[in-house]
Order: sequence, then structure tokens, then C-alpha cells
Amino acid sequence: MGPDDIISSLRNGARMGRVFAEHVPLHCICGVREEERREPLSLFADIAANYDMAQCLAGDRIEDALDYSALASQTVTFAEKTQFRLLEKLADALCRHLLISFPRALSLQIRLQKNTAKWSGGGTSFSCSLTGRRSLAILGLGSNLGDRGCAIEEATERLATVPHCRPLRRSSLHRTAPLLRTDQPEFFNEALLLETLLSPMELLAEMQSIERAMGRLRIERYGPRPIDIDLLLFEGFVSSSAALTVPHPGLRLRRFWIEELADLGLSIVPQSDSVLGQRCELVGAHRDFAGRRSN
Repeated sequence: MGPDDIISSLRNGARMGRVFAEHVPLHCICGVREEERREPLSLFADIAANYDMAQCLAGDRIEDALDYSALASQTVTFAEKTQFRLLEKLADALCRHLLISFPRALSLQIRLQKNTAKWSGGGTSFSCSLTGRRSLAILGLGSNLGDRGCAIEEATERLATVPHCRPLRRSSLHRTAPLLRTDQPEFFNEALLLETLLSPMELLAEMQSIERAMGRLRIERYGPRPIDIDLLLFEGFVSSSAALTVPHPGLRLRRFWIEELADLGLSIVPQSDSVLGQRCELVGAHRDFAGRRSN
């Protein structure tokens, strides 16, 4: 199992299950043709929601379950209040709306069917399906200019305000020697586990926006910076593009990341024994995001 898959092991659920709301009738304006936009059309939605059933199976209360009747009702209400040209866009917006409205849902699969669609060959039925999920991501935060501890606190607080991101756990804080350019101050480093509805590229854009807001200037590579935010791992995602490489290529080369990911519950094997010889001093204790000490 690679580090891109290991992150999924941080989920606590041992009784994962799925509920369905099928053939839900919708009425909404959705289409590219003029006649399709004059009045609401009839569509049907099939929705499958995955969630951890352990809590509701331990008891027998609707409060501990994902209410599929409420899922269907929310779908109908959302469709009535929105207008889209593309069926795909409606499916994407509906999926994100439901994931926000039902925090128990870890992922959703939505299939929309338009029975009254028309094309040059006559009447027929068209449909599209889309899957959306809450993904776990691990970010690496570092600072070696100014008040390094305060900078990491500020960056963490800013990340907590990013829409559709929910920080879950913080690793211990470490003081580390610079590795790629040694003629600069020591770093403070910390890892952050969060849950997000954003795509990896959307999350990256938010991270870079926070860096800019906190005064980071990308003038010299590997130079000193007030804040550095790296995307280390993203659940179910692997990329080696110029814009984004995940898992981070330095993940197995830096002792502080190996120790901080261990704090979060992940075991990463260093690339060589020499990695463990890097200086890495503990500064602050392992905490959840609320600031309480971890058990």
C-alpha cells in the first residue's frame, strides 16, 4: 500500500454502508435549448450515499443515521430553486450541496435522468452520473522568518476558514535544521490533517492564497519564508504534474514529516537510514485542532 492509499486508513469507520434514494422525481429548469428553459422539466434522480453506520447500529435512532428521506427531500428542494444548462453541472452542484447538508455522508453517487430530452433524431432519455466525496488531506506547514510559532498558528486558523475544509488534527510542532539551503534560520514545522470537499487543485489555490496573504514572496527557491504550506497527501489522488506533485516528493526524505505523520496515525518508511539522523527537536505536543492535547 502506497502513501496515497494509506491516508484512507485514518478513517475510523469499521461499519461502512450505503443508503439509497432512487427514482426521486425532480422539477427544474435544465437544458441548453430555448424550449427546455421556458418551464421546469421532469427529471429523476438516483442517489447512493456512503457513511459509517457504526453509531446507528450501536443504537436504533434516526439521529445517528443518514436519513434517506431527508436526502430525497433536500434533492427535490434544491432542484426546484436552481437553473442550469448542463445536466452535468446540476449533478455536480447537487452533489456538493448534499455533502454540505449531510456531514455524515463520506461520498455520494448521483445519477440524473432526463426523460423529455430531445435531439434531431426524436425523443429519448439521457442521463449522467457523478461521484463526489469528502477527502482527507495532510498539509505540511513550515516557517523560518519572524515569530515562527505564531505564523504556523495563523496559517492553521486561516485554513480553518477556507470553505468546505474542516481541520481535524494537528501533529507535534518541531524545530528543524534547513535541508536544501543551510544558510538560513531554523524552521518550525507542523502537519495538519483536514477533511475537504475541494479538489486537490482547488485546495492548492487556497493554500497559495494564504501564503501570499501572510507575506510569502517566491523570489528565490528554497529561501527563507514566513510561511510555507505543502500538500503532502490527498486521499485517492496521485499526480506528478509540474503544477502539483502528490504524494510530496520529499515525504520520505524529511524526518520531521515522518514523525509528524506518525503523530497523525500514518507510518511512512524513510528512504534511507540517514533521514533518521536529521535534527528534529520537539517544541509542542500533539493536539487535535481544538487545541486540546491528544490522548
